[in-house]
Amino acid sequence: MSEARPPASRLARADSRPILVTALVVGWMLLSGSGALRAIVVLGNAAATSALGTTDPMAKAAAAAPDLVSDETRQVLAQRAQRASLERALAIPLLLVATLGVVGAVALLRRRTWSRALLATVGVLALGISAFYAYRSVGIAASPVAGLEAEPDVQNALALLRAAAGISLALQSIPLVVAMSLLRHPIVRDYLGVATRLRSGPDPLLIVAACAVLVAAGAVLFSKSRAPAPAKSAPVFHPPEPAETFRWSDQPITFSPPPGPWTRERHAEGGRKGVSFTRYATPPSRIIVAEAFVAPPPRTVEEVLPQFRLTPEKFPSVQSITVGEPAPAAVAGHAAFQTDYTMRERSMQHRGREFLTVVSGHVFVFTLLGPESDLRPFENLVASVRFTGAEEAAGGAASPAGAAATSPGEPSGGEVTAVRVGEQRVTVRIPAGWEHVDYGRRQEFRRGEARFALFDAGPAQPGPAGEVDDPDLMARALRTIDHDPHRREVASKTPIQIGGRDALAVDTWEPLSHAYRERFYFALHAGSLLVAAPVMGRYEDTKAPLEALVRSIRFGN
Repeated sequence: MSEARPPASRLARADSRPILVTALVVGWMLLSGSGALRAIVVLGNAAATSALGTTDPMAKAAAAAPDLVSDETRQVLAQRAQRASLERALAIPLLLVATLGVVGAVALLRRRTWSRALLATVGVLALGISAFYAYRSVGIAASPVAGLEAEPDVQNALALLRAAAGISLALQSIPLVVAMSLLRHPIVRDYLGVATRLRSGPDPLLIVAACAVLVAAGAVLFSKSRAPAPAKSAPVFHPPEPAETFRWSDQPITFSPPPGPWTRERHAEGGRKGVSFTRYATPPSRIIVAEAFVAPPPRTVEEVLPQFRLTPEKFPSVQSITVGEPAPAAVAGHAAFQTDYTMRERSMQHRGREFLTVVSGHVFVFTLLGPESDLRPFENLVASVRFTGAEEAAGGAASPAGAAATSPGEPSGGEVTAVRVGEQRVTVRIPAGWEHVDYGRRQEFRRGEARFALFDAGPAQPGPAGEVDDPDLMARALRTIDHDPHRREVASKTPIQIGGRDALAVDTWEPLSHAYRERFYFALHAGSLLVAAPVMGRYEDTKAPLEALVRSIRFGN
């Protein structure tokens, strides 16, 4: 007599595969495939960039003209580089987890009992990678406002950013959480031959997975910057900046730039040329002084007011804007119009003010867009404006800030070294902390990324009167440092002495904004042209060491 056996479940028979199991395997395959595809794309892009160079138009433009790149563009490129580095760092772990997901799905299809544990582990690892990526993405996106977390507008913006990242993480994790919870379904357990224990209430795995997602999303949502909030202090007083003269046409304009932490940049768009001053904060603030080129030249400001009048239609991308009526005003004694407007964009309110005036047929526009607190520096700038005749300005142009003549006296510090610069024997005092590299006709001095050089530019003769300040001689000296007259102009020329010989210190800058200053020196000795100039690095890093080296030069017999 045979022993009685309980009837086997139809869903657990060897000749059948439940629809739920098939759907679960397909789901895990899709989730793993999407993760693997993303990792492969990231690694492929990294390999292509390493071999062929970047394809980003903004990065290409910045590499082609680094001296014209604004700080805002550099910030965007830095954020892109950080995000790309993060994706590359997580690509290989993500690819490994995706591979384990495929292995687990195939094992589930073949009724391996360990497949559930492997897939559950894969799910937890995938959730961890997603949470870490979301957390670091928030940190990268918030990097421009580091140190400003105490400001209410910054706090609101960061709260919205964290909330968006947390919600996105939770929504993206729903398919993975569902796939993990179905691993404990009785049909799946019967299919794998795992004993099913009757339980009441919700599935524990579902609760654990859901809690993990909520904790990860909450960590991103409520994460704070590691930098401590800056201590509140009294407002810092910045003394007025010295007046500068700008020539964007044959009508010069002189004014005092705004003092304090304003970044100067060239402005050339919409038929206007000028300079912009940006204060990178939240909300940011920008002052623009520019000349608008109009044909034929207008005689009065009333003639161009209809063309330059501000209307809401000129701001199509903003959330809301209120533009006031143009009011009569004056700029440097010339008739002008003042227009005030209020703009709201991205939950931030900006105050705008614009002055429009015409001087000798030239249209000048002064614009502010920023918070109410920046009206004072803008008004001070407009009040400092002076218009002079082109001949007067050309004859009485002052040297730019920092272009004073080289002070006499022997510099201290550093090692005195005799070097041969081409055919010339000179003695120099190498600035402390700088490395000297001898290239024969070119002596280079380095510290980190900053470099400057002393080199022999070949035979040369002084001007007809024996002067070193000769146009042809200076043009030749400028060619030796790859000076581009279309992108830079000579700001000042200062007669100095180098080793007892007459010499010249020449300052150049970007003509629109007077930014990106550089200084080089040249002198004549024994029928040869000696040039000292920066090679690489910021002007602030090379200015003082180069000046000290030039003052230390002594010529041999």
